[in-house]
Amino acid sequence: MAAVANPREVTREIRNVRQARLYKPDPVPEGVLNELLEIARWTGSSRNTQPWEFIVVTDREQLRKISQLRTPINWVADAPLAIAIVLNGENPLSEAFDEGRVTERLLIGARMLGLGGGTAWFGDDAQQSAAKQILSIPEERTARSVVVLGYPTTTKDHRPNPATAGRKPLAELVSHERLGQGAGSS
Repeated sequence: MAAVANPREVTREIRNVRQARLYKPDPVPEGVLNELLEIARWTGSSRNTQPWEFIVVTDREQLRKISQLRTPINWVADAPLAIAIVLNGENPLSEAFDEGRVTERLLIGARMLGLGGGTAWFGDDAQQSAAKQILSIPEERTARSVVVLGYPTTTKDHRPNPATAGRKPLAELVSHERLGQGAGSS
């Protein structure tokens, strides 16, 4: 197993991954994009099915169309890059798990490479269908979101109704041996 020189620094960086929605107009260098695509390619999947393909979107008009699918993702229009995750649609339950894994890996990889990232969910079935048309994805395939990447100007949520920041304390989230038993419980 590979060891990193400073594992605490790596785990701190992972903890500091945040959703970014505002980006500088600077393009993502091709070498950085290729590194992220390799991270996506090597992400584990259920039974190693690798049920995905990726569509790299840098065209301003394509990004604008995606951003118009629903108001909460209008920020996608100003991003330099998005990667659509297209799933086979053969096993919806395991593919949903795999989609989450590859999304998070892309976001962590982006952070480690000096970028920021965010996830933009297309919306309901009709909005997902519209996204598939924009991206020329066959209707039988699954496409729910894009991972948006670039150099963030902030990770503060600029939308009118931002989500609540912060995290619950571990004591509220962690049980030992049985649900509801904390570290000191007997």
